[in-house]
Amino acid sequence: MKKALYVVLLLVAVFCCQSAEASGRMNSTRKGLLRADTIDALVDTVRIVDVRDFCKTAVTMRGYTKKDSKETFMLTNNTDLYLSRVVISFIYTDACGVLLHERNETIACELLPYSSRMFSMNTFDSSNKFYYIKNRAKKGTVAYNVAIKLIGYDVRITP
Repeated sequence: MKKALYVVLLLVAVFCCQSAEASGRMNSTRKGLLRADTIDALVDTVRIVDVRDFCKTAVTMRGYTKKDSKETFMLTNNTDLYLSRVVISFIYTDACGVLLHERNETIACELLPYSSRMFSMNTFDSSNKFYYIKNRAKKGTVAYNVAIKLIGYDVRITP
């Protein structure tokens, strides 16, 4: 008798599972779940609206100067994008082009499209043994030049 009861319960359970699958319902305690085929259909309709390649000239530097322990310069956003962070490699060379120092700096900023902002940071030359080639020379110091290489930037999405 117990065997017959178990067989009947098993058949009822199998029948309920098959009817739930056929009707498209899923048994779950969580509300708002979507079926896998519905999710696949949604994924197929999603598209990326605006993807651009990285542009090495998106940000340029001008007006660089060094005074005591600070380096000051202007960064210009040459794109139609709103930039919120810029990662730049500063390359310091002597008058002959020999590499003196190189460092990467992450600059948190709000660069509007086609605009410029002034920034200051601590100098690489904490002992003041170097002077920027376009500044006045000081006795006993070595001239250097600086260039930048854009490593990356973050685009701020605005509504």
